[in-house]
Amino acid sequence: MLVMYQVTVIKSRPDFRVFIDLLCSCNKNVGTEGNSTPVNSRFWTDLYICDRESDDPEIQIYLPQYSDNVFEIKSESKDLEELAALYLFLYCGNKICTDGKILEAHVVKRLKAKYSLQLLRAEQSIWHHSSDSNPYPNLA
Repeated sequence: MLVMYQVTVIKSRPDFRVFIDLLCSCNKNVGTEGNSTPVNSRFWTDLYICDRESDDPEIQIYLPQYSDNVFEIKSESKDLEELAALYLFLYCGNKICTDGKILEAHVVKRLKAKYSLQLLRAEQSIWHHSSDSNPYPNLA
């Protein structure tokens, strides 16, 4: 598996469960691993998601040991990789690269149009409302 996308993150991340809504849609049976502790943490550095209801490959979003803020996004699916990297960049990043090259504004704009439905789904995710006092806003 080759590293295709890198995102320089400058703010806290979204609740990792937003990525489930983004990549797999809401209420899907997924497998996850990572270091989001507590569950609603905005400071996770490792995330793995696998949609158990489809043949889509897994995706990994992680901060390599040699970096302080440049996350790597890996998947055998180009679309999942693009989408996860795009969302991470839009939410909390200031630079997105592929194959060592920074994506220009017109490319980001094209990707936003391509993935508009998935980005809207993430934007509307209930997990944006999670907090230390309410880690499960879907149960309220």
